[in-house]
Amino acid sequence: MKKNYFTALIAGSFLFLSSLHSCIHESLETEITNVQQDPVFYIKNEYMRGKDMVAGKLIEWEKVREYKHEGTVVLITVPVKNEGNRLIEELTFRIDNGKVSGHLWKFESNSDFTPSDYNLTAHEIMGKMTGKVSYTSLEGSMRYEKQIVRGEMIDEVAKSGSGSADAPACRACHDRNGGLIIGTPGNPIDTGPVVIPNPGGSGPTNPFPPDNPTIPIPGVIIIPNNPPGNDPCSKIKGQKGTAAYNQNISDLKGKTGEKKETGYSQKANGEFTYHSKASTNEGSNSLSLPDATVYKDVSGYMHTHVDNTTYFDDAGNEITRTGIKMFSPADVDYFMDMLANAQAAGRPLNDVYAVMVSTNSIYQIRFTGTAGQVKTFTDDQMKTFSDPYIKQMENSKNLASDFLKFLKDNMGIEGVNLYRIQQMGKTTEIKLGPDGKTKESDCP
Repeated sequence: MKKNYFTALIAGSFLFLSSLHSCIHESLETEITNVQQDPVFYIKNEYMRGKDMVAGKLIEWEKVREYKHEGTVVLITVPVKNEGNRLIEELTFRIDNGKVSGHLWKFESNSDFTPSDYNLTAHEIMGKMTGKVSYTSLEGSMRYEKQIVRGEMIDEVAKSGSGSADAPACRACHDRNGGLIIGTPGNPIDTGPVVIPNPGGSGPTNPFPPDNPTIPIPGVIIIPNNPPGNDPCSKIKGQKGTAAYNQNISDLKGKTGEKKETGYSQKANGEFTYHSKASTNEGSNSLSLPDATVYKDVSGYMHTHVDNTTYFDDAGNEITRTGIKMFSPADVDYFMDMLANAQAAGRPLNDVYAVMVSTNSIYQIRFTGTAGQVKTFTDDQMKTFSDPYIKQMENSKNLASDFLKFLKDNMGIEGVNLYRIQQMGKTTEIKLGPDGKTKESDCP
């Protein structure tokens, strides 16, 4: 069989697939000191260590491409050599403030890629492609996949605009010409399109794609985590000033003595829905919230963790069911699903929240990290968290501190802060510092 090696060209599609989970949805980021001194060296020799996902793949480091803004490397792409003519793979590495996040991208076409395809921009290639596009984080748990028919994602066609590259979620990250946008929402800086010229002039004359096809740099947006007025403290203050939120909190406060959890979910349009269906037995209970894979417009929820109760087992022994008055791994999993859905829809991540109400406390979690720190979990992964969580939390002397440490150390979650809320008083922000110690500060 004749081998046909296709080098990938996906820098432009790094943005195109933003509609999977917003313009940029990346894995956890790895901080590499002095990465800008020699980005390729550091990525190849430090970041890639232990990345078993790419073991055995022929990574063409000699064909690496760097994209810069004002002299600083912001993106690196490296093709992966493959046999066949229906698969394109490439590694991308985004660099933001010394932190690297990497992905493996795959473009699987139902028909052959042709040499002329490699003279097109990535968006133009995707605009004519039918097949499957996916990307997988090199660290963390994320894997996203979309079916495309003639350039349109069949389950997520842009709600406005004429095509997938015109999707609302993409416009915040790049201009219509493929330019790079950095800066802030109030002061965006458009670098204009950055094009890598095709070697050899007018294009390839052989059946193999060119090493450096003409492609625009993907959109990269770097914005403050919490612009003024949109920080978690301001968001919570706004919630506490609304009648519906306060009424729901008061309602849940009055139900912490029940045997099962109750709660409310809130849609992105502000509408609240009450939930009381819980899988409950003498040993445990868990509230059922709307399926996040179906009801993707849920942007927040609040629920109870009920008081300790006693019951008798089959032998007549009195047993005390002691609940942990803090968010559970399942609570956090649902929170991360809401964040992922918000990214996919282009909604602000700082609008997403979760609340836990018990007799003696009210806690809320908010996301304060980068887009690359949003991650989701499989059912099998979630099963591994239960026992370590109970072991760490059941005898905890500082639930807030141990909860945040569990998120970071066991679930690999960063960029989530905890807020202790007094219904008629102050709100206290609790976050985990670089030294692993929690720091508290009252919201203004």
